[in-house]
Order: sequence, then structure tokens, then C-alpha cells
Amino acid sequence: MSNFIANVLKLVSGSVASQVLAILLVPLVTRIYSPDDLGVFQLFVSVSGILVIFSTFSYQYAIMLPKTEEDSANVVSLCTVLVIFISLLTAATVIIFPDKIERILNAPGISEYLIYLPLIVFFNGLFFVQNYWLSRKVRFGIIAGSKVLNTLSTKILQLVAPIWSAVSPLGLIAGYTIGYGLADLFMLKGAKEDLKIFKKVSIKKMKELAIRYKNFPLFSSWSTLANSISPQVPTFLLVYFYSTSVVGYFSLANQVVNMPMGLIGTAIQQVFFQRISEVKNGNGEGDMKTIVSEVYKKLILIGIFPMILLLILGEEIFTFAFGEGWHVSGTYVKILVPWIFLVFLSSPISTLYSIFEKQKVWLTFSIVLLISRIVALVIGGMYGSPEFALGLFSLTGVIFWLWNNAYLLNLAGINRMESVEILIKYAAIGIAVSIPLILLEVFSANFYIILLATVIITPIYYGLTLRDDPTFRKIFSAFLVNIKNKI
Repeated sequence: MSNFIANVLKLVSGSVASQVLAILLVPLVTRIYSPDDLGVFQLFVSVSGILVIFSTFSYQYAIMLPKTEEDSANVVSLCTVLVIFISLLTAATVIIFPDKIERILNAPGISEYLIYLPLIVFFNGLFFVQNYWLSRKVRFGIIAGSKVLNTLSTKILQLVAPIWSAVSPLGLIAGYTIGYGLADLFMLKGAKEDLKIFKKVSIKKMKELAIRYKNFPLFSSWSTLANSISPQVPTFLLVYFYSTSVVGYFSLANQVVNMPMGLIGTAIQQVFFQRISEVKNGNGEGDMKTIVSEVYKKLILIGIFPMILLLILGEEIFTFAFGEGWHVSGTYVKILVPWIFLVFLSSPISTLYSIFEKQKVWLTFSIVLLISRIVALVIGGMYGSPEFALGLFSLTGVIFWLWNNAYLLNLAGINRMESVEILIKYAAIGIAVSIPLILLEVFSANFYIILLATVIITPIYYGLTLRDDPTFRKIFSAFLVNIKNKI
């Protein structure tokens, strides 16, 4: 168990470090690049993200399964061949049809950057493949290091690119591409001792394993694709109905809020999944309902106050942090906050789908959610402003994720009214504590006064909620003691 915990900490430390670096450097990036530049870049990230799903046909999930290292090496080689094939196919497409792709995406001028798309697909695909191979070899430290290198090199290159050329999306795209390339080299260096295993790779064996694990491309690819396309839908439809600038504003709003919330949610999810699995199998202490209720309560406790702050001060926070030109992102955040908060609540407890073997329900939910997102943005794009379209998008998200949370809590035996009472209780505390901020905002006080009030009020809120939650207080105290010991 100690080795397991150590490995988890290595992965989490890499994720935390890379996410923190990304968050800290975003304000510098937004002061160099325009919303239009960021929108074009986000479009590239979205397109490449979907192509990467296809690049391995989901065979990377099979790398961990073979009993022998030789078979696993053949699966790695199969994935690599597929990545190269999709990258070459992408290259041929962007070379032959650049103008047509530009018209389809409704992004004037993007054709001059399309040649970088196959490189992004290639480096990104190899990153995923090597990740699974190194996981099999229990080299989690290398994986963590590659994540930090990827984020740090990407941001630094994006920041210094304008020194050599005019500010344009090329700096963002080139930095992103080279960042993955450097991370691939770092991982490849960490796997160099395995080269002797790959000498036994054969085309015949690769074909055999491709057939043996055919369920991955036939079934897993589609659910993965649905869940991967869903977050990218706003990018494609916002640029189609509006402009790359709107995509840039949306991208920053979504990225800044989702990065820290996603990091916290993922960390809680890892612990929750392990603990709830033990209880389900009869090997752990406590009962299912109590554990799920505690986790859900803590998620509300952690997330509700930051969401209230964003609802009150969205534009001011984004203008202060990212520059005058980004206040629109603050407006978008206000619209998206209810949906983002509910996604945050559901992220850890969504593992209950696996615990109760309800994967079909999850797949159905994912597909219906994807369709609802498309319909909401199409209606909004046809009949209103970006704010109207995002309002419909957020509203449908709220409806579906409320249902999702109620369904998951019901699986654990928690009554809907119980969950609503928990939510109302901490929302009421958060709103009550925030009244001074609301008054300062209504009377148009100086932002620095509002900022000072926020710094004072935040510990008051968490102090009140920690006092009311002895379990959380113990965890927080242990965390402070750990930091003190390290210092």
C-alpha cells in the first residue's frame, strides 16, 4: 500500500505543479496575446484533441493488459504506427484543402497555421502512448516530470515567441507543439532501457494483438470520443456563429475556473474511488451512504464560496488578473458558474457509475448531454448574442448535471431532499458572508477595497464551515502540521 500511495503522490505532484505553473503564467500570456489569438489557438487545441482520440484507435488502453512485456511492446508499436498514419493523413488534408477547412471552421487566416496541426497530433499522440507504457513500468516520477516540463516549456516558449516575430497565434501554437515534443523526448529518455524489448516487435504480432483487443476501437473509442467532443463543442459552434475573439474570451473563462476546480475534484476523486471500492467489496470501514454524503458535503463546502465570488466580481477579477481587454471573459464566467459548480460536485462521485456497474447509463447520459450542448449553442447562435448562447448552454448543463447528481446520490441511498438541504445550507452561509462584498459592488467601491474585503471574508467563511465540520477540520489541521514539519 505504501508503494501505491507513493506512486499516486508522484502523479498528483506532477499534476499539481503543472497546473499551478499554468495558472500563474496565464496572466502574462493574456497581456501579450489578444482574444482573437487565443481563440485561434483554442480552435487548434480542440481540433487536435479530437484527432488524437482517433490517432491510437483507443489501443493505448490495452498497453497495460498483456501478461508479457513483449506483447505490451507490440501494442505500443501498434499505437505508434497508428499515430504516424493519422498524422500523415492530417498533413495531407491540411495541405490539399487549407481554404476549405478555413471556410468550414469560419476562422479567416487560420489556413496559414494548419501545417502545424499534424505535428501537434503526432507529439500529443506519442505523449499518451508513452504515458501508458511508463505506467506499466511503474515509472511515475518520469510521467510527473514530463507534465511539468510540458507546461513550463509551453508557457515559456509562448511568452518569448514574440521576441523573434510579430505577436500572432503562431507563438501560442508553436509553444504548445514544442512543449509536447520536449515532453516526449523526456519520456523517451526515461524508457531507453526498454529498447531491447522493442527489438522483438513484429508486424505479425502487432496484427494478432490488434485483433485480440479489437473491442477498444470498436466500443471504447466512441464513448471516449463523445466525452472528448463534448467540451470542444462550444469552441466549434462559437467560432462558427460569432468569431475567434468570442472563442478566446470563452477559452480563458473556462480554463481559469476549471483548472483549479478540476485539480481539487480529481484529487478527491482518487481517494473517494479507492475508499468506496473497498466498502463496496466489504473490505473497508463505514457505509456507502455516509461516505458519499460526507464527500458531497465537502465538495459543496469547498466550491460554493469561490463560485459566489465569481458571480459578484467576475468582470473585476478578470480585468485585474488578465488585463483590461479580458473583462468579457468575466461576464462569460458569471454565466457559466452554475454549470461549472455542478460539474465540480459530480466529478468525484461519478465513479459511482463504475462501482454500481452503470456504464450504460453513463454512456447514454454522455450522448444526450452532447446533443443538448449542440442544440443549445445552435439555437443561441441563430437567435441571439454570445451571452444568450452561453446562457442556454449553461442552463442545459445545470439541468442535466442536477439530474446526474441526484441519480448518483440516489444510488448511494441519499434522498434528494437531503442533498438539497446540504446545498442550501452552505449556499446560505456563503451568501451571508458575502453581503459586504455585494454592498461594495452595488455602491461601486474601489476594486482594491473590494479585494481587501475579499481577503478578509474568505477565511471567515471557511472558518465558519470548518468549525461546523469536525472531519474537515481534522484534515485541514493535519495538512498544516505536515507543512510546518516540512518547513
